[in-house]
Amino acid sequence: MFDALTEGSVIVEVTCIKEHVDGKSEISMEYNYGGAPEVTAGLSYPVAGMSIYAGVVMVLIRDDAQLPGWYPMEMFDVRDPRMPSHWLFAKYPGSEYLQALWGYEELINDEFHYDALLERDNGALVIFSNRLRARNRIMNRAC
Repeated sequence: MFDALTEGSVIVEVTCIKEHVDGKSEISMEYNYGGAPEVTAGLSYPVAGMSIYAGVVMVLIRDDAQLPGWYPMEMFDVRDPRMPSHWLFAKYPGSEYLQALWGYEELINDEFHYDALLERDNGALVIFSNRLRARNRIMNRAC
């Protein structure tokens, strides 16, 4: 496992520019959340991961409900385009929906973690929270 103190200080952060989506992105939202976004225009959110789901670029954030949420990138502007150096990548060429995934180690290397986040599994939520907490410690040291 990567040590949070050696992960570097580059953290992707996005700012919400719209609270609703339509078209192809709407399909992605319905799979994850029944189409009810929990984000606020004007607020910024740290990104814990990214995916291509059904052809839509998605970001994994802690939403306004304080839960992990996958949201279409079209809902956000990027504050800093650099990717964290500790992120890993996986592709899923045989999948109709999840086609690619970037993010922290467990998101990529644990085949159950992605679904466990969607199912609100307590163990997955703890890992997600710990990753964001580590990110906040890094950002506080960089300031």
